Amino acid sequence: MRQHKSDYQIAQKKILDSVLTGEFDIENRKNLGPLVPIRLFQILRMVALGSNLEDMLGDGSQALVYHSGQSLGQILGQAVMEQADKNLEVYVSQIEQLCKKLSIGLLIPETIDLKSGLFELRVDECVSCAGIDGVSSPICHFEAGMVGGIIKTFFDTNVKAKETKCNALGDDTCLIQVKLV
Repeated sequence: MRQHKSDYQIAQKKILDSVLTGEFDIENRKNLGPLVPIRLFQILRMVALGSNLEDMLGDGSQALVYHSGQSLGQILGQAVMEQADKNLEVYVSQIEQLCKKLSIGLLIPETIDLKSGLFELRVDECVSCAGIDGVSSPICHFEAGMVGGIIKTFFDTNVKAKETKCNALGDDTCLIQVKLV
């Protein structure tokens, strides 16, 4: 029996296929082109995905934003897994390139401790919090989930990821700590 794909799944496949092939030209955008301002992304991320979920779910909103990021991380991880041939260094390098190409941020490994199952990755120039300040706690739950999803995909195990530094708090970078569980 063939399962019906949702419209979101169809759109997701088209978007991911174009990213992986490096095709960024967009039909019906001949005047505006394929890029949007970072502030538009931040409005979508912080208002539509963040504030509105917080209004509806309260404290549970952060978990939903994290889960959304984790889903993206798993999709990105699966997209490069075959070319990486189970080589962590190659995998991380391809993920770094993909995150840069998509302007998510500059993903930089800080700590990779396979023995303890601890990973720390920086997200420099983070798309969600760039130019934002005055917050009281880290706000990049989406990126924490994404990085967690990337690690989860490679190791095929559950992870716990947490943002321990955030540019919006005045830190120089966003630092995501991931622990294999």
